[in-house]
Amino acid sequence: MPLTRNQRMLVHQVHPGKLAVDIGTSAVSNLLLWRGNVVAGVAVRYVAPVLGTALVLRLADLDSLAATRRGKYVLEHMPPPMMGIRLGGDMLMAIGAWKHRPAWMAAGAGLVLIGWSGGLRGRIATRSARTP
Repeated sequence: MPLTRNQRMLVHQVHPGKLAVDIGTSAVSNLLLWRGNVVAGVAVRYVAPVLGTALVLRLADLDSLAATRRGKYVLEHMPPPMMGIRLGGDMLMAIGAWKHRPAWMAAGAGLVLIGWSGGLRGRIATRSARTP
């Protein structure tokens, strides 16, 4: 059975091309923001990933990707609040770069990691339940 629109939106997030665009543009954007080029930094951070999303949604075989471990992970562990945490972390990184606050950038990166780690809660709970 083909993926629904919402499932496609989730699965595209773990496509290698989409991940490369998101990570690469974040790094370039941070550099531009750090150097004070706010317009270019914001444009790179938000326009390129939208284009990457459009391309992946149009061209990629997301049904096959959904059957992989990565695809199953996002389908099971990426509810909207986790995506919101990732977006908040990304914004904190951007503001940290613009304000020259490495600690904010690190905190933002930590939030992004927390946003991706939704599946760990179940694994930790399962492990602790098995421990006598």
